[in-house]
Amino acid sequence: MRVQKVNEHTIRIFISLTELTDRDITMADLFQRSAKTEQLFWELIAQAREEVEFNLDQPFWIQATVATNDEFVITIMKQEEQQLEGLVKEKAARKPVKSRVTELVYVFADFEDVVSAVGRLPEFSQLRSSLYLFEGEYYLILSRIGTGKKRLMAEAILDEYGEIVATTSAFLTEHGKEIIPVKAVQTLNESFNKLS
Repeated sequence: MRVQKVNEHTIRIFISLTELTDRDITMADLFQRSAKTEQLFWELIAQAREEVEFNLDQPFWIQATVATNDEFVITIMKQEEQQLEGLVKEKAARKPVKSRVTELVYVFADFEDVVSAVGRLPEFSQLRSSLYLFEGEYYLILSRIGTGKKRLMAEAILDEYGEIVATTSAFLTEHGKEIIPVKAVQTLNESFNKLS
């Protein structure tokens, strides 16, 4: 793990997939609040306090994004009074942290893999989906995918063609190129996977 102090209010912590595996944490775990992920978070904060004198003594924001194939970065930013006014709108537009466990983001090497994967997905009545392009790769965002056997089946299919990542929809909206903003799964299936 590497800690980089951006300024008095922001740090970046770089952690590899190997380090996660050593702690028995998967990428999917990062989207869920559990004892394991909370323990990891406070370990990271303790390391940051020791290495770069970063004390987390006020409200804060967290964002996890993929840095390389084997590493991702967790950005932690203290929430200052003067920042609050500008961030209130952004916070209102985002889902609360607890509900983010329902959002899955998968990355695919090429468009054909996305089309193949969505063509095999079971139907979900409440599914929300969107597709983004970022640095030459395709990111499929899925929410309201539910629980149970259908979700497990969907995750297995998506894992076959792509890879789950810790990138958020907020990051992709800001930095990626919007391909299909809503109903991506339905749109792709109607356009490419129609039975003749």
